[in-house]
Amino acid sequence: MRAVIKLGGSVLVDRSLRLSLIYQLSELQRDGHEIVVVHGGGKQIAEMLNKLGIESRFHDGLRITDSDTRDVVQMVLAGKIGKDLVADLARLNVPAVSFAGGDAMSFMSTKLRAEDGTDLGYVGQIARTNPDLINAVLGIKAIPVIACLALSAHDNQYHNINGDQMAAAAASACQADELIFVTDVGGVRDAEGQNITELNREKMNELLESGVAHGGMRPKLRACLSALDAGVKRILIVGGAEPNALLRVIRERESLGTAIS
Repeated sequence: MRAVIKLGGSVLVDRSLRLSLIYQLSELQRDGHEIVVVHGGGKQIAEMLNKLGIESRFHDGLRITDSDTRDVVQMVLAGKIGKDLVADLARLNVPAVSFAGGDAMSFMSTKLRAEDGTDLGYVGQIARTNPDLINAVLGIKAIPVIACLALSAHDNQYHNINGDQMAAAAASACQADELIFVTDVGGVRDAEGQNITELNREKMNELLESGVAHGGMRPKLRACLSALDAGVKRILIVGGAEPNALLRVIRERESLGTAIS
């Protein structure tokens, strides 16, 4: 089974939680599953921007990315977080290769504008993918660790890509059987704040149109819709703090968080 697992930056900040997730990834790979990791890093990017005196700005759940912010995103995602994950996996004797979307032109993008026309700067949306590098890494029994950056198909500038959209594009590119979002919230909430155990396309569109889905959940649901369009069979949003969440949903086929079909 081939699974794309998106690790949100918020679940990677807590060291004990990150190491628990790394252990689970190593166990799944030893089970014979093909694991592809896509990682975010919003909190780590915000921390570095703050240290550099650069304001963090958001619109509709997406980071407005000027050239200085884009450079920090590239530095933190491709230069720090990805390499740290590779080191964590190596401590468990699991080989991994970290790269960004520009490597081998794996993910090419076009400029993204917000729904209301707001200019988001160097924020992109995936325009085309090439799975050769992902497949090559999987072919040597290693875990691809992908940072959320793509190259502009127009001028080869790096674009900041929303992590959930990147994960959906990766799942589509490598024809994954499953796409699992590991978050700090553990699922999609309804208007009363209760967890929704199952969602379909119609209900997701309702949550988006009504505004019940807000902030970072909006691009996450849009990513789920894209993954459904690409034929991904099973999509889950689970809580990273849930004990052995990845082992339970993949090994035991247990229902946790929100399942989308």
